[in-house]
Amino acid sequence: MMHSMGAGMGWLVFGLVLWALAVGGAVWGTVWLVHRPRPRPAGLPSPLDILERRFAAGQISREDFDEARARLREHEVDI
Repeated sequence: MMHSMGAGMGWLVFGLVLWALAVGGAVWGTVWLVHRPRPRPAGLPSPLDILERRFAAGQISREDFDEARARLREHEVDI
């Protein structure tokens, strides 16, 4: 009787480990999908391109341009 009880306990532990792996994998997959880097769609200008166009068109001053460019460089992401 003890032998069959030990085997049942082994299956219980195996089942719990399997469930833990499944739940952990689902959590990891969800986090990865939410936080993965997304490439910029083709044809869209970068924020720096837009800033340069606004400066060239005279919409913003040199000081505003320098400040905005510095902020953009602070938040650059290496992809």
